[in-house]
Amino acid sequence: MPPTLAFPKGTKYVPVPAQALGPLLAEIDSLAELKCTLRLIGMVHQRRSKRLWVTASELENDAILADALAQEPEGSKQAIIKGVQLAVTRGALLEAEQNNEKVLFLNDEPGRKAIAQLGEVVVEEPASSAQGEDRPNIFVLYEQNIGSLTPLLAEELKEAESEYPRQWIEDAFRIAVSSNQRKWRYIAGILNSWATEGKDNGEPGRHSQTTDPKEYLRRYGHLAR
Repeated sequence: MPPTLAFPKGTKYVPVPAQALGPLLAEIDSLAELKCTLRLIGMVHQRRSKRLWVTASELENDAILADALAQEPEGSKQAIIKGVQLAVTRGALLEAEQNNEKVLFLNDEPGRKAIAQLGEVVVEEPASSAQGEDRPNIFVLYEQNIGSLTPLLAEELKEAESEYPRQWIEDAFRIAVSSNQRKWRYIAGILNSWATEGKDNGEPGRHSQTTDPKEYLRRYGHLAR
């Protein structure tokens, strides 16, 4: 009998910050911290359209985390509490109080904006070794503004990111959202038009001060159908 596939056909993918699979992965030496961080990323992604936070009690009572940390000497619940606190101390997670309950956010741009809206002190952007390093890439833009990624679409986005300037991509997403045309085909059409006709007044690289969504809907509306 063949082994059960861990990732069968049709498996959905969850975007994970690159740092979590790089420098952060190398730094974390607590299994509880690693599992709590990854589980929170997954839970936030599942409900991103509704809220960007998870309560501490939700994590402490999460069945998946309980199973994952069942072998810890202090018990799964205490291991979760410890793992969350280590992640907060490290800066991977942010915590705040809402309705007398502790809530947790991923320390990324959406998470920092969300925690600021709760009336907390705005969290400063992390220091970056290269200018613009912490600006959202095309995958983050898609997940935040359009929806879940598929492997095939991820390849198209990767090609677009290598082909077009970053500012063009951000502007195209902004136009699609303001026009209520949240489709990659629509965004790709805008980028292709800019590449062939020139961006803003026929001059590639220029950015007009105002963007009329109705004008772009008139020009690219056929791509939304």
